[in-house]
Amino acid sequence: MMQKTVLAMALTGCATAAVADIIEKQGAALMSCTYTVECLEEEACTFAQFGHDVDLPKQMPGDAVLDMGTGPAKGTARVVNGVLVIDASDAHASYLLSQTPEGIAKLSVHFADPLMVVTYHGDCVVTE
Repeated sequence: MMQKTVLAMALTGCATAAVADIIEKQGAALMSCTYTVECLEEEACTFAQFGHDVDLPKQMPGDAVLDMGTGPAKGTARVVNGVLVIDASDAHASYLLSQTPEGIAKLSVHFADPLMVVTYHGDCVVTE
């Protein structure tokens, strides 16, 4: 419960330095994301059952890791305009994850060969 409070405070921009200190004392957090909508390129969106975990940094900005099931996608987490933004990449794709303080999440996955984008809509929660 402490981690949820800390992340919510960080995302709303309240006492960012104090939040960073609390996260530092508590250790890095693990966030779990689930998505129920998938949009491939310009096609109509469809139902999805997709999820992944995120290792959040001890303080923002900092290093983050998306566990995409095919291996780790390493990147950076930061708070931009009150929204958690994580950009990461691996050998398969580039990822952009945005999450509001309420947990609403959007994940954009950009593949290079062939060039295409898949967008997922769902939510993320801090689990530890």
